[in-house]
Amino acid sequence: MRLSRGRILIWFRNRGWENSASKILGSSGSALAIALVLAATLAAASEAENIAAQLKTASAFHRRAEYTHSIPILKRIVQTSPSNYLANLLLGEDLYLSWNAQDALAPLETAAEAPADDGVALLYVAKAGAALGDFSLASNALRAAVIRSNGTERFEMEWGDYCIARMVYLRDSLVGTQRGKGTELRFRALGRPEGSEERASLLKESVAADPEQRGIWGELGVAQLELGNREQAQESLREAEMRDSQGSETLRLEALLAAGEQKWQEAADRLVSVGARSPVELSVMLRKWPANLVPGPDVSGAVWDCLRDAAAPCSLITVQPQGGESLGAKELYQEERWEQLRDLPKSETEDASESLWRGVALVKSGAYAEAIPLLESGMRADEMVAAYWLQACYALELAQAESRLSAEAARHRLAGTRQLRLRGDAPAALAEYLKALEFRQNDAELFAEMAEAYRMEGDSKHARQTALAALKIEPRQGSALTTMTQLEMNERNYAAALTRLKQLAIVQPKDAWTRVQLGVTYGQIGNPAMVIQYLEPELAAGYPDEKGALHAQLASALRKLGRDAEAKQAAAEAVRLTNSWLQGPGQGNGDGHH
Repeated sequence: MRLSRGRILIWFRNRGWENSASKILGSSGSALAIALVLAATLAAASEAENIAAQLKTASAFHRRAEYTHSIPILKRIVQTSPSNYLANLLLGEDLYLSWNAQDALAPLETAAEAPADDGVALLYVAKAGAALGDFSLASNALRAAVIRSNGTERFEMEWGDYCIARMVYLRDSLVGTQRGKGTELRFRALGRPEGSEERASLLKESVAADPEQRGIWGELGVAQLELGNREQAQESLREAEMRDSQGSETLRLEALLAAGEQKWQEAADRLVSVGARSPVELSVMLRKWPANLVPGPDVSGAVWDCLRDAAAPCSLITVQPQGGESLGAKELYQEERWEQLRDLPKSETEDASESLWRGVALVKSGAYAEAIPLLESGMRADEMVAAYWLQACYALELAQAESRLSAEAARHRLAGTRQLRLRGDAPAALAEYLKALEFRQNDAELFAEMAEAYRMEGDSKHARQTALAALKIEPRQGSALTTMTQLEMNERNYAAALTRLKQLAIVQPKDAWTRVQLGVTYGQIGNPAMVIQYLEPELAAGYPDEKGALHAQLASALRKLGRDAEAKQAAAEAVRLTNSWLQGPGQGNGDGHH
């Protein structure tokens, strides 16, 4: 049947090609031109229909978690349609959920660039980055997801949970070394009220653990002075002046001690010196300055004018820093010129040290979320400094996430997780979870968190009930399966524990903890070959075995199978680890400057 020009245009219009069709038909009314356009359009339509059909099939496999079937289909779609948002998103998700985070990144990043993405692709970029240990990428992507989603509950909760997880990891990694212990104690002091005995005590312990921390002696001296311990503060000042004479904490302590003796000009000189390098640093000092150390109107000076009238603009904190224009990032960091360092153009060859320095400058400037990715990169340069400021940033961001949540259930659930994971306070966590349960009674994740809180409190009965409630809603809920595994192991129900671990292995096949527990459980039921299969590769890959118990179990399994030489090596390593644990944490190394 011969199509008229009008019918051809209608056919094109229905497919959104009207303008192209009019142009072609207007320039050439030949049958050949029409045939070529029709052929091209029909081919495109056929390809689109084929992709739609493939996507429908892949989506069905995706929903059933049959990733071995969905991934090949999605890869074919992406090959023919590289910018297809849904195909890239599903492919990235399925690769990530198949524990292939590295390959998941490319399609997820492509999906995240699409205007259609509401933050989901960015969320999975963050998850993949975290799985690969790239926490700079993870934190940056997750914060971007929160912003892109306009702070919807799902993304705020993800950000809050991520902040908690990173704080727990940083805390646990620090306490294993002497330097790390000093850093962790200093961070804990940061969260205690100024002028409190607890704050001063924690800082004193921090100094004892690592006296080389930059600024720690001045910080301790201020805390001692706030308690009226002037003599102790003077001793701390002597150490501070010897180690970091021009540091802001040293200058602050000098100013406070001078003001206490009514040496007003000396005190003002120290404060002005800080403000010349960093007005933002001075503004913090003025905000914390004791009211009883402000002289009367007979003593003149810009510092005292600012302190006497806090509501008026202070010229010392609104001006630009003085000097330092020719300094590089390292020198700006050493001199604590935070604004200049913050505003310094990023170097094309920026390394971990520069990321760390700029991250600290952003923290000092109050840009906590923006500082986090830089500090995460800076962990490679100085783990102690980066970990200290990261914990501070994550704590502030967690508080912000909680305050932004409008739903009662979400706010109580996140508060419960904070109590459970950061403070180890199971009763307080349960109180929050029970409040959340009043508003949301069909939440598998909430039940799973409650189960873990009950387990930590020693209430096995309720832990089991709530874990099973979570699994009834979501049979693949990893946290609930983990809790059930631990309950069965504690009660020596190894056959039941093995069943749960096999379920976990399906959900998270490459998870090291799951594989190690499989090895331990097989050891309890007398299967040495399976002990070796699961324990040996994980221990070889560096799975932590602080007390040497896992190596001892591996040695026993190797011995039972007649592999005596390997058994001796594993047993020797078990003894070494045990002795190391009994001797306590190592002394660490490095400069520890904060």
